[in-house]
Amino acid sequence: MKKLITLLLAILLAGCSGANISSHVRESGEAGSSKMLRCINLTTGNEQDVNAQLKKYDGWKMVYTSEYTTENKSTTEAVVCFEKPYTR
Repeated sequence: MKKLITLLLAILLAGCSGANISSHVRESGEAGSSKMLRCINLTTGNEQDVNAQLKKYDGWKMVYTSEYTTENKSTTEAVVCFEKPYTR
């Protein structure tokens, strides 16, 4: 019984580890300019999927990123926002 309680406690502590949250904002373009803004959600883990999503924004300026990672590094989620001048 003690082994079962110890095992459950270890699983509970590992699954409830704290999260590291960081975000960075870069200065956007000049005031009054027309910009297109796109934000995407990324889940790291599969490098090919991440690269495919980011490739769509080649030539765009990254203006915001926010990353959420658990201490045990089991999950990493990110939001990344890009902008570029609006072309008509």
